[in-house]
Amino acid sequence: MEFNQFIKSKKQTLTAFFAVFLIIGIIYTLSQPFKYSTTSKLLVIQQGTSGVDPLSVSRTEQYLSTLFAQVISSNSFFNLVLNSDPTIEKDYFSGDTIHQMKTWNKTVSAKSEENSGFIDITVFHPAPEQATKIANAINQILITQNTNYQVVGSLVKVVVIDDPLVSNYPTQPNILINAGIVVGATLVFGFIYIYLFPEEKYDLYLFGRRRKKAKGAGKQDFLHPQSQPPVNARVSEETAGHYPPQGNIRNILR
Repeated sequence: MEFNQFIKSKKQTLTAFFAVFLIIGIIYTLSQPFKYSTTSKLLVIQQGTSGVDPLSVSRTEQYLSTLFAQVISSNSFFNLVLNSDPTIEKDYFSGDTIHQMKTWNKTVSAKSEENSGFIDITVFHPAPEQATKIANAINQILITQNTNYQVVGSLVKVVVIDDPLVSNYPTQPNILINAGIVVGATLVFGFIYIYLFPEEKYDLYLFGRRRKKAKGAGKQDFLHPQSQPPVNARVSEETAGHYPPQGNIRNILR
């Protein structure tokens, strides 16, 4: 059997796998809180570098941007953000320090761009206004208090290139990524299953297996009726056993 024909014969099994993983994906997606995202971009600049090798300056700025991106995930920076704006909901980061930092690291993502002094900051939160407030607080702390995390001193300047921009729709959980996982899992596990169990008796069906009717079963050709035994033969078969055996006239008169 050719590969295309084999796959076509197993489409019910693959559909069953897809349905199972689709249900799992929907349950997982709906169990996650929907969060909006706020993105902003910062630039680290080293001032007073006249006469200094530009390559050395670029490396310093890249190092500082990477350093600041890592600092944002620290507990000290987290406390600075929460204390900088009283309108930030502290109850969202409830629990002990361990739980607070887990929530914080799920809320804020900071990455430095390679070979540059740019920092991309993304904040996730169920309330878009809270995401914007947290992003503004992070930017303000990096602008005014970056000397707490570097030794270059006041020569380092952090400027906002892109102000925090909140998404119009929730970006977490990512529905497109989850859909891709569902399709990928269907292909992987589905093909493994039909490879290990290619026999028809192992096929899976969503609504039960349909029985195939034998070709021509249940049909009657009225133009060519099936052959039947002669009438006399049928009568003799039907009346056999109901009447006593009949003899000749002499036996009757006896």
